[in-house]
Amino acid sequence: MSKTRQAGPDLLRCLALLGVVTFHSFLFNGYYYQPQTGAAMAAAGSVRWLSVTCVGLFCMLTGYFRGTKPLGPGFFRGLPPVLLGYLLAAAASIPVRHFLFGDVQSLVTWTVRFFSFSGVYYGWYVGMYLCLILLSPLLNLALAAAKTRKELAWLVLGVLAVTALPRLTPLPLMPEQFRPFYPAAYYLLGAAVARERPKVPWWAGVGAALIVAVFLGTMTTLSTDGNLDQAWTLEFGDIWIVLMTVSLFLGLYSLPLPRLGPALAWAAGGCYGGYLLSHLLDGWVYARLPQLHRPEAYPLLFLCVTLPIFLLSLLAGKGLDALTRRLLGRGTAA
Repeated sequence: MSKTRQAGPDLLRCLALLGVVTFHSFLFNGYYYQPQTGAAMAAAGSVRWLSVTCVGLFCMLTGYFRGTKPLGPGFFRGLPPVLLGYLLAAAASIPVRHFLFGDVQSLVTWTVRFFSFSGVYYGWYVGMYLCLILLSPLLNLALAAAKTRKELAWLVLGVLAVTALPRLTPLPLMPEQFRPFYPAAYYLLGAAVARERPKVPWWAGVGAALIVAVFLGTMTTLSTDGNLDQAWTLEFGDIWIVLMTVSLFLGLYSLPLPRLGPALAWAAGGCYGGYLLSHLLDGWVYARLPQLHRPEAYPLLFLCVTLPIFLLSLLAGKGLDALTRRLLGRGTAA
């Protein structure tokens, strides 16, 4: 892989943060309490399903960059910035949640939340990422043992079979015990892309992801007349989400963007911190716009609220990244 910084992965990182902010917007805009009926809800569901690719994109990027990294003294060098970034974000988030958002808890409860990566509302990802990095030497050994393209395919498909395939249909097709192992599947997929360098036109990758998203949005509304908890639903690692995630990744990872490259590189540095801090805006802004908590108003809500929250979170994330690098004297927090 070329050592020249690539714009495609930076674009994917920024899109993943936009996906995070968009996905979380549905927690606050009344979507989960609306009947899953009508074209407006199908369209909203399609956007929501597309945004679910955010976690998979982040995990694929991790495998893309770390899949061939040799195990040595510097292998885990990226963890201190991640952990310090979480600590700083939690120090800002906990008082806001306690005193301003009405999430009043005892000191013991906040302490437990802090050490369980719940000091930040969306902090579960930090714990998952930490575990993924600690497991990555094992995954890299498996990748190194797959010498041929055929062996690599069997490795990736085998892991996908136990993590993603069980929810291909509403009826489980495989045992589900290993579904939570999906971050490893995405890691292996990202590493496989870095190794094989497949060429997919951007329009084909993005188009395929959109087709799957529309299919899922339509299936959601057709599967129930009630709320989302009564519909056919999926999680981050299920096969339909994997298909969208991989399609987006393949379409965009090698996209040449010479003019946007420096701006994307700058913005990508704020994505981790933006993820951690975005709830401070989510939890405040949406509650003040109850008149827009209906499917017909979701496009306006996206343009006037979700996109500004994304940009402000990105800027806040850049500030957190700068503070983290200053305190550590090295590295980045993304």
